Amino acid sequence: AYGERLSSSKGLRFGVTRFAQPNGTSSSSTGPGASAIASLKDLLTMMIQSGIVRSSHPAIAPMYFENLVRFGGYFEAEREAVAPVLMSFLGATGIHHPYNSVRPRIWYFLHRFVKQLPNSALAVYSSDFVSAVVGLLKISVDPAAIATPADAGSGYGLFDSQLFLFEACGMMLAPANLDDSTRMALLQHLFDPLFSGAQNLMNSKSADQLLQDPRALLQIHHYLTAIGSIVKGFPDVRVEKTASASAPDHLTASTVQVFLKAADMCVAILEALRNSQVVREAARFTLSRMLSVLGAEALPYLPRLIDSLVSSCAVEELLDLLGLLGLAVFKFKPYVAPTASELLLPVISKVYGFLDQVAQNGAAGTDEAVLLQDLRKAYLTWIAAIFNSDLDSVFLAPQNAQHIVTIFQPIATQLAADQSSPQSQRLAFGVISKAVQAWLVDPMGWHTLATLTPSALAALSSSSAASGDASRLRLRQGAAQALGINPSSDSVREARDQFKQFVMSTVLPVCFEAPTQPGFDLADAQASLVLAEIASLLQMTLLSGSADVASSDGNAAAAMPVLQVLSPPIGGDLNHNQCASYLSTALLPGLGCPASMAAEFVQALASLDQKQFKKYFVSFLTSNSR
Repeated sequence: AYGERLSSSKGLRFGVTRFAQPNGTSSSSTGPGASAIASLKDLLTMMIQSGIVRSSHPAIAPMYFENLVRFGGYFEAEREAVAPVLMSFLGATGIHHPYNSVRPRIWYFLHRFVKQLPNSALAVYSSDFVSAVVGLLKISVDPAAIATPADAGSGYGLFDSQLFLFEACGMMLAPANLDDSTRMALLQHLFDPLFSGAQNLMNSKSADQLLQDPRALLQIHHYLTAIGSIVKGFPDVRVEKTASASAPDHLTASTVQVFLKAADMCVAILEALRNSQVVREAARFTLSRMLSVLGAEALPYLPRLIDSLVSSCAVEELLDLLGLLGLAVFKFKPYVAPTASELLLPVISKVYGFLDQVAQNGAAGTDEAVLLQDLRKAYLTWIAAIFNSDLDSVFLAPQNAQHIVTIFQPIATQLAADQSSPQSQRLAFGVISKAVQAWLVDPMGWHTLATLTPSALAALSSSSAASGDASRLRLRQGAAQALGINPSSDSVREARDQFKQFVMSTVLPVCFEAPTQPGFDLADAQASLVLAEIASLLQMTLLSGSADVASSDGNAAAAMPVLQVLSPPIGGDLNHNQCASYLSTALLPGLGCPASMAAEFVQALASLDQKQFKKYFVSFLTSNSR
């Protein structure tokens, strides 16, 4: 209780705490806080030296190890205490405690203890650690897990706690100062039983027979998940956006080869048993960890993973899959572009397949309706991640370009008009706005899409912005080159022309229809966010219709990489702006807007910044809805 009262403060520092003095010197703290921390430090030292942990009473060890984990900062100041405490963890009253009910709790505390220690301090204990733990890593299936699926909330019994040990072993083998031959021997000691166990099961029966054997499927699930947990103990790769897709430099070549062998086996098992939900779950977990640790080395496995998962996955799995893909495109840009291009259509087809099915048959209940709403948001978030990662060129790849309008049609006509979910509406308009920016405003890829707004474009018209930006933001061009795409080619121009026609004929009407539907409350906070996205989309579309942008080619863009936008923020000659003419003479009059008001709207669209135009847009909608 004494320690809990102290730890409820702003944090404990067991070393000497110093405070800056006005003259620039520092002095040790002597206040009651420092005294209390020193007392707690003495209590922890007494507890460790007392040997009380050797008691086999079931209440002693959990309290002892929990105190050590709770006050992990103690070991920053007392490094010599790490060895005896670690030996206590690995002893007969630690992870080998005689009480079955106590052991899993201590396994969890061991995982937390190892995670708190500096990476460089682990190497000297790696061999002893793995030798002490490996006897607890024998995997068996809990009969209760066979009767009750884990997705029902019951878990996988003792195996869930064993995963803490597997991950702790991975952390112990990760330090760079560990001898590579020792690491390989220990990895082999850990991986060989998992490899042989999974391979023996796969060889014992045909895939159809295994799919009818719940125990065998769970056993395979456990083997794959254990492999992923070991890999999880290694640090994530640091990806340099300007670097080539080379092997991760934080792993030795031999370690990379072991992990790639594990990835090969994981994908092969998934392809054979893709109809099993538990196998898909394990493969998704393990390969996502491989992707985080191996980086670009693991990207070749992503298409095989997605192909196997998409063919049989449920909505819940697709949600997780979209999150994984969004992380991959953000983390491994631009050289993930070929992989993302290959996966684009299969994933989108699966998403629309689920949404179309519900549109035809209706949601089975509240839970399914909520799940599908989450699917819409996850899908739009993934598409937005592609644009914000400057990988818009994946849509222009030869196999995808002809489907651009088909992809964006449901986004504009269904998701952007969905009154039941303002979040989905905002994401839908935002995604379309990014597409307009990418293909109609800056088709040569000179600027990053994550920060490209009408106001930003206006600022870029200055010579100072032009001189600094043209040489810095070219990630989009790198992605296009990785896909072999020439933005000036006839096929790409044709795709952009089709998209522009789609924006004029379909998207612009939705911009006015969505906020005028009966369920749309202009005063609502979430509706205000939707209006902000619509305002940005309208201004971007107006900019795309200017003569300079509409007629620019590759040579012109190369000579003038920063778009020369006349402030404020769009300006220009509206008489020669295709979008302005369409709005003032066709679309708005067709919606019942008087010609004078339509002209005023276009003028406001061109002259006001986004915040001012949003206010004007609200008043415009209010006056026309009366």
